[in-house]
Amino acid sequence: MSEAISPRSALSRVARAEGPTELPPLSDPYLWGPRSPHKKPLSTLALTSILAPFLGGPLGSVAAIVFGWAARRELDSVGTQRRGYVLATLGMGLGICLTVGWGAAIAFGVWTMERRNEAQLDSIANVMTVGDTPRPPEGAVEAAEPASPPSKAVPVFQKETAVHKEGNVTIVDVGVSVSSLSQELAKQRAAAAAAGETIVVMTTKSECVSCRSLSTSLAHPLMQTALARVRLVRVDIDAFDEDLTGLKMPHERVPSFFLLAPELYPRDAIDGGEWDEDVPANMAPVLGAFVRGKYETRRQSFEPIQNGGIKL
Repeated sequence: MSEAISPRSALSRVARAEGPTELPPLSDPYLWGPRSPHKKPLSTLALTSILAPFLGGPLGSVAAIVFGWAARRELDSVGTQRRGYVLATLGMGLGICLTVGWGAAIAFGVWTMERRNEAQLDSIANVMTVGDTPRPPEGAVEAAEPASPPSKAVPVFQKETAVHKEGNVTIVDVGVSVSSLSQELAKQRAAAAAAGETIVVMTTKSECVSCRSLSTSLAHPLMQTALARVRLVRVDIDAFDEDLTGLKMPHERVPSFFLLAPELYPRDAIDGGEWDEDVPANMAPVLGAFVRGKYETRRQSFEPIQNGGIKL
């Protein structure tokens, strides 16, 4: 008769036969907390849109708007596969605000520079003679002072460019308010071409006696014939010293006269040393032949220098 086997003894035999059984460790949700879900990848464009304004200045602000808009379009197309929509929106907003700020700052800087230049031009145009002293009140006894030589006057420059006719000659006096001498010469050359005139640049100076003699002689019939249909552009060498140097126009001697090449450099030049006394009978033959390109026998030769200029 077989022996009865209890369930407990059967389990013990199976356990001994199969070896010890390991149970999985228990997880206490209150001790460790729930496992965090897998994070979605962040849009690179959204991250770039928030960083661009701080790294690229004005261009970075504009780039932030572009990157933010592109990031929003990208996130709309991929749905919930990526994150960063709010970040892209913030980047766009920040880019717009900083772009407006940069624009205002640049406009203010330009306005400030223009005001400063206008103030400098006004101070030059309104400069007075150095050495003026206020008058004493009436009745006051002035102390006797030793005679002293008069102080040298500061030249007063013309602010605005003035154009007027002297018979057959158009006279242009370049003012110091022009942005650059080269631009003004280009403008006058275009006006001369439209009127069928020959443009001649004349350098002057406030204390130049020969310059004043030539100016007062322009109404003479000989000068009118010699300079007929000529646009005489007068340039003060003290006011435009750097501009004349940049245009390769020698201005050590005044008056000097220049015929311009297409690039505004002088293609030919003479000065007042080509005649003796500053009278129409001496000046008119020289200037008439010069402006027509027929002045060949000269007292001083001119050598071409770099960039088409003329070296005195």
